[in-house]
Amino acid sequence: MDRVSNLPDELLHQILSFLPTKDAAVTSVLSERWLNLWKLNPNLDIDDTDFLRPEARKGVRAEIRQSFVDFVDSVIARQGDSPIKKFSLQCLTRVHPDIVNRWICNVLKRGVSELDLFTNVSDEDTGNDGYRLPRELFFSSTLVKLKLRSEQYLDWWCPGGTTTDSFSLPMLKSLDLDSYSQLVFSEKFIPSFPALEELRVDNMEWNEMNVTVSSASLIKIDVQAGYEGSVNPISVSFDTPNLLFLIYIDLVAEDYPLVNMNKIVEASIDLIIKDDHVKRLREPDNDLLEEDDAHVDVFKFGNAVKLMNGIQNVQKLDLSADTIEVSFSINVLIFLVSFL
Repeated sequence: MDRVSNLPDELLHQILSFLPTKDAAVTSVLSERWLNLWKLNPNLDIDDTDFLRPEARKGVRAEIRQSFVDFVDSVIARQGDSPIKKFSLQCLTRVHPDIVNRWICNVLKRGVSELDLFTNVSDEDTGNDGYRLPRELFFSSTLVKLKLRSEQYLDWWCPGGTTTDSFSLPMLKSLDLDSYSQLVFSEKFIPSFPALEELRVDNMEWNEMNVTVSSASLIKIDVQAGYEGSVNPISVSFDTPNLLFLIYIDLVAEDYPLVNMNKIVEASIDLIIKDDHVKRLREPDNDLLEEDDAHVDVFKFGNAVKLMNGIQNVQKLDLSADTIEVSFSINVLIFLVSFL
């Protein structure tokens, strides 16, 4: 007796929702009853690495890539206009971005609430103009979770093709961006997410020299915004009165004029100073009165103490070794200079 087939359709839909879409589609051959069950799956999980077997280099063959595109097109077509909850797409074998955007627009029309996109787009695919997400994504009234990842440097957060256009995602609670690119962090950015609770940014750098993260709804921030080749920001402010969790990795800024985190519970901070500045701090015979550019820059970073003071009520604090050294060394230098 096939006990699984005797389960109600609602429960079978739930079971199929945990399978990758390719595996769920295979169940259609089991019996007439299973023929259409997978088509009503509200969660689409599509991964071209499973489909194309990259270890055999099938993805480099145009006909194999086209077969993947045909598969996704058929899945979406067979579902018609049925509602969709989650669309997860890993597409690393250079499917043309216009096709990817067509799929995204389709699920947006069907009220998708969770979108997880992992792409691999080259200049050959975009004509050197860069990949642009469809404009419809920036005006979705149903998106609750948005996760965007890429293996390339992509300047993709440009609604309508420019970085100054306004956008609105009123239901979005979780935003996760992971790409080697600049984060278009204008004054309109955070206000466009009035319900945002979680913000994660990785492998990116600020496109503004004066950054302000201001939101009463944010509960968790996980930001990695700087690396050795980046430029130190002039100022970074956090006006997040209801923030509970903070992970912050960034090149140290010259100033932290506003740090409002009165409710924070846990924080992990890694302030990065470039190698030449670290060398200056460690020189035992440092001439404290020397007014060259490197020394001036080091003294500017003394304002990092404002960030520490702003999270003084934190219950659990994790500081990197560099952050401790930088904070201690700079403040010792400033203290000694005051007596010279």
